[in-house]
Amino acid sequence: MMSGAGASGQDGWFTTTVRPAGPLDHAALARLSETLGALEPSSDMVVVDLTAADVRDPRGLARHLLAPARRFDQAGRCMLVVGASPGLKAELHHAAVPVVTLDPDTVRPHAA
Repeated sequence: MMSGAGASGQDGWFTTTVRPAGPLDHAALARLSETLGALEPSSDMVVVDLTAADVRDPRGLARHLLAPARRFDQAGRCMLVVGASPGLKAELHHAAVPVVTLDPDTVRPHAA
């Protein structure tokens, strides 16, 4: 478990949300994986919000999430996947991808 210091070494917790939209074909999956890798040094938690994405290859997405999710996990950080279909959840489990999944209706914006 992580101490009170975030990825930047400061107190606090820095969360980044990545929200791919449209079809997640092979090229988009590669871009997503690169983006997640670039966020590793500066984010304590990354939320991958799939509610606007068309996941065409759940197994391919699980494979592309595996390496960055493991790096986040090993560093005491985490990856959260919102809106994963049952098929994607099964692939994430099968590939032992260390992520937490939530249904889209579980995450609600805070009222101002």
